[in-house]
Amino acid sequence: MSSAPSGEEWRDLDLVLPEFNSAENAEVLAEAEQNIQNQRLKPVTLQLQDAQGQALSGREVELELIQHDFPFGEQLWTLDAQYRNGQENSEFSRSWKQLFGEVFNSANNLCYWTERPQNDASKTEDQQGEQRVENFADTVDWTLASGLKAKGHPLFWSIPKCTPEWVKRYDIDTYWKFAEVRVRNLVARFKGRVTMWDAVNEALWEAAPQNMTQRHWPHIESTGVMADYIEKVLTWCREEDPDAQYLINDYGLISEDQEPKRGSDGSLVTASSQRKRYLALAEELKTRGCAPNAIGLQAHTGWVSLKLLQNCLTEMGQAGLPLHITEFWASPKVLLERGMDPKQVEEVTADYVRQFLTVCYGHPKVEAFFFWGFMNRAVNMNADGSYSLTPLFHSVKTLLTETWGLRKTLSSNAQGEVQLPLYAGSYQLRHRLPNGQLRGQKLEIRHPAPSLIPVLL
Repeated sequence: MSSAPSGEEWRDLDLVLPEFNSAENAEVLAEAEQNIQNQRLKPVTLQLQDAQGQALSGREVELELIQHDFPFGEQLWTLDAQYRNGQENSEFSRSWKQLFGEVFNSANNLCYWTERPQNDASKTEDQQGEQRVENFADTVDWTLASGLKAKGHPLFWSIPKCTPEWVKRYDIDTYWKFAEVRVRNLVARFKGRVTMWDAVNEALWEAAPQNMTQRHWPHIESTGVMADYIEKVLTWCREEDPDAQYLINDYGLISEDQEPKRGSDGSLVTASSQRKRYLALAEELKTRGCAPNAIGLQAHTGWVSLKLLQNCLTEMGQAGLPLHITEFWASPKVLLERGMDPKQVEEVTADYVRQFLTVCYGHPKVEAFFFWGFMNRAVNMNADGSYSLTPLFHSVKTLLTETWGLRKTLSSNAQGEVQLPLYAGSYQLRHRLPNGQLRGQKLEIRHPAPSLIPVLL
């Protein structure tokens, strides 16, 4: 069982971040690790058989987890820029792609309607009539060719910085027609390829499109107003591809702001108040029969206690919908501000991220986890493709591929059975032929798995 850092190498930590080594944090982490063993791993019995259906006893097989069903991912901002700038075959890009694939099984592909003009970001229709989705298509192609699951972000976001200037001169009815064409075209074009979307982004903090000229951040809309336009967007999505997963996605739900803001309605806006509004919104959408497939929780948290994180996940789980961590990062700024040595900051950050990820994976309501900016912090990349890896890279890769991985050699019993707990995912099963050669075959394990799974050798 892992635990918070201790010992001489962490002698300054209690002075800089006392909550990190608390007994409460250790208890939450231990509970999450036990939940992973109890909930993510399920007992599975494989029965090894020959071509005639006869059980093969005493047969040795090797079983290796190739890919979790649970999505662990990161956004592709850097790769998107590589494609847009014609640098996708550079040594930098080759190294970046290789390292990404060593850690993650999923990728968040970016398809902003526009983005801040000064940002080197994906813009699918920055100029009226010029729909440019080829870069999004490029990253989706790379994602799928690499054996990763493809997510898209975002389909609809009413914030001014991500609404093209040309749209703003039209009346609201015309605005919605343009928005509908965008959403339908993206979902239809990538049907069956992009299987998860952030459908509506940040409704809790932004004005509805018809109220954008009166926007006062944080803009607090009523539950009904938010549900009206979210229902519209989800309807378009599902008419084009009913099989994909569609999320509503929002931020400011975990860590409290040091200086809470007053909303447009005069209310004090806190993480707690926003969680209550999010739950009310989810309930309204369920009542209307148009609930999202999952609730997205952004987690640009800074540093929060594991107990607070656990409590927030449990509270949001009351929505009765799966939870996805959609944009996680914990800035080390607080450690640097408190005087910690930069090298030690790297080590502590890596361990904190490991703990945060463990608590989320250990929570029964969480069904996906995406970073936001992991690669920029985990890899020091040079233009020529050379690089060095930070402790963060090693920490997360070890957690996802080793701690939560599986590679075992087993021997079947007298009934030809091999019994062991397995994660849901894709496995490679290998055995030796009579001539001594190894032969492999894919094995898909989905939970709840059948009590007995026949395997033909």
